[in-house]
Amino acid sequence: MNIKLTDLDHRKGEPLPLRFTLDPVELKKRHQEIRGLTPVEVKGEAVKLGDLYYVNGEMSADVDFVCARCLTPFTQHVVVPFQETFSPPDAAVELDEDSDIVPLEGDEIELVPLMQEDFLLEIPVFPLCKEDCLGLCPSCGTNRNEQMCGCKNERIDPRLAGLADFFKNSTE
Repeated sequence: MNIKLTDLDHRKGEPLPLRFTLDPVELKKRHQEIRGLTPVEVKGEAVKLGDLYYVNGEMSADVDFVCARCLTPFTQHVVVPFQETFSPPDAAVELDEDSDIVPLEGDEIELVPLMQEDFLLEIPVFPLCKEDCLGLCPSCGTNRNEQMCGCKNERIDPRLAGLADFFKNSTE
């Protein structure tokens, strides 16, 4: 979706409502952890205040993942707020490399690439089915969220194994 700057200029500070969807196929291709995705609903508004253009709102979709710890498929409703500020080429605004203001080159604001980037940056690199997921047992493969196993997964640094024997003998 593109917004013509002249449309915002003529509104004289009154917000222009926005509503569109992002292509789920394109987003799924760009993030390896997304297994499935509903169309991403974008709702927001655009407004010109002073020399700057502001676009804000939120995106929402249901995203299918596989848990990074226990490999269980799950679906999560993701809501991503966004806020972007744009500066036209003739604006008297100083832009530096740390600025969050996006310089415009033409007479339109191209929203789709920015919205895709904002959405993808909110997707976790290691999705978890729940915050305290216990994962799989590295020895037997049991899902420790469903049942505990009797495996001893105590890792002892081989360089300190002799020290463990020393303390075992001193407690007897």
